[in-house]
Order: sequence, then C-alpha cells, then structure tokens
Amino acid sequence: MKKILILSIALVSGMVAFAQEGQGFGLSAGGGMIMAKQKSSTSIAGQKTTSTDSGVGFYFNAGLSSDLGLGGLGYTMDLFFDHWFLSPDEGDGDATVRENYLGYALALDITFNASETLALRPFFGPGFSYGLSSKTKWTNPVSKQEETMNNYDKDSKYQRLYSYLTIGADVLIKPAHLRLRGAVDFGMWDRYSSVKEITTKDGPNFRLGIAYLF
Repeated sequence: MKKILILSIALVSGMVAFAQEGQGFGLSAGGGMIMAKQKSSTSIAGQKTTSTDSGVGFYFNAGLSSDLGLGGLGYTMDLFFDHWFLSPDEGDGDATVRENYLGYALALDITFNASETLALRPFFGPGFSYGLSSKTKWTNPVSKQEETMNNYDKDSKYQRLYSYLTIGADVLIKPAHLRLRGAVDFGMWDRYSSVKEITTKDGPNFRLGIAYLF
C-alpha cells in the first residue's frame, strides 16, 4: 500500500508539472459506472473452450486537463479507482469475481464548441491499471460451502498490471462546470501472458460518468 501511495503522489506531481507547460489547466473530480467484460480461453489436451464474464461496477476519478494551444487540441490525465463485479455470461456455475484497481490514463483530445454553453470533446489514449485485489467466490459442489480464492496469491499467474486503450467523448456543460463522459476501454494484453494454456483479455469495458470541473 505504501508503494501505491508513493506512485499516486508521483503521478499527480507529474500531472501538475506537465500541465503547467501548456496554456492553462483545470482540475476535475467525478465518478460513474462501469460495464466490464473479460474474455478467456483455455486449452486442455488440445481442446479449446472459451468463456465470457461480465458485470457492473463503479469508478471514481480525479483529473487534470490542459489546452495545448493548437486549434482546440489538448490532453487530460486521470487517476482512477475502479471496482467491478464479474460473473459468467453462460453456464450454471456460480463463480463471481470482485476486483479493485488503481489506474492512470493519458488521453489526447480536441474541443469543438457547439455554443457558449456546450462543447464536445472526443478523446483517445492509453491507460494503465494496477490490481489492488481480485477474489473469486464459488460454492464447492461437494461440501456445499462457499469458498474464496485470492487471484493474486503467490501461485497465481494472473497479472496485476494491465494496459488498455480508451476511446470516448465528453460533453462539457460550461455554466454548470460539468463534464458528461462516455468511453470504451479495450484491453491491450493478455492477463496470463506467462501461461500458454490460458488467455484472458479485458474489455470492451464501457464507462458512463459525470465530473465537476474546478
């Protein structure tokens, strides 16, 4: 936890220093909902099976935006806390997964002013998330007791760190200092990169949120 706190402070400091190089910057804070998805495949004795888990969750974020002074071009840097819940889309299994992440995203954007009160801001860019916790719960078919597995224990190959590409658009309501956001995150690499028999990728994850612009 100490390492995560130090990393968060360093990222925020970097955000402020980088933003001050532009023509001005603004802070934001908000949150919203996540519709998460994870696609997996498993190969055993030459037989390949695929599965999809999905669920809902929520996020909180604090961000910093700056105008580059190039015809509306700018960038936004965000720190995220994500929590989501996943369960199988098909089958009769009752396994559920709860995960918490600390994330950082950097997006390039361009602002189109529709009027004095409204603006549209499409954006895209990379993001990185570090898993704080991931636990799977299921009912043991023999004992009928609920069991829990830590997906980040020392014997697990499930990776805490993952990368994604985020694409979306903000609607800015200027008089109210509000930002409405819709975005899609696409996982960039396999969560089991060191295991040939299992592959798992995150996304597309959909985000819908609102933030206050200071």
